[in-house]
Amino acid sequence: MDESEVAPRHVANTEPYAWPYDGDLDAGRFALVVCGAQRRFAATSPRSTVVERTLAEVAGTIRAQGGRVVWVRHGRPATSPGPSQFLPTRDDPDWALLAPPAADDLVVDAAGWDGCYSSDLDHVLRSAGVRHVVLGGLASELTVDSTVRTLNDRGHECLVLTDGCAPLDEALGARAHCSVTMSGGIFGALGSADDLVTALSRPLVTSL
Repeated sequence: MDESEVAPRHVANTEPYAWPYDGDLDAGRFALVVCGAQRRFAATSPRSTVVERTLAEVAGTIRAQGGRVVWVRHGRPATSPGPSQFLPTRDDPDWALLAPPAADDLVVDAAGWDGCYSSDLDHVLRSAGVRHVVLGGLASELTVDSTVRTLNDRGHECLVLTDGCAPLDEALGARAHCSVTMSGGIFGALGSADDLVTALSRPLVTSL
């Protein structure tokens, strides 16, 4: 009988705790959730290239190891009354994603800043057997911050990539990140894309 066990693995330098908490760094059970990678937000986010560069590298790593990539389009239904207040409507060209997703990626439409609002994001993640969720995106103090709070409330353990987020306002973006780490990680943990990719690239180590 083989009594060997896989040694716990964590992403280096995550705050405020070693992520993931259970040390099960299995990308096949991961999902990268990219929020707000849309034309409207790319036009106003100072670091809009995080999608094409930082998040693209993370997505490629997770796909290669059997994980899922989910793109959340935020937009009000075209029939909704009232002004859009910067959130695009679904008949607006600016609502579109910056580029077509990969063939096996999933696209979820949310009716607000929260990626779970009037969407099947939670169901999609659970149906795919996802245990850990990595988040990044544009207009991040609105999209990522709202989404991570709801996903945490629904039992998902989340890692927000600080270098994978492009806020509309840098100061607000920093405050949003700080709120994730309160009370020992009330909404999850913060980390970097480089550290995540490095951790996922390490071989499994077994102990007897």
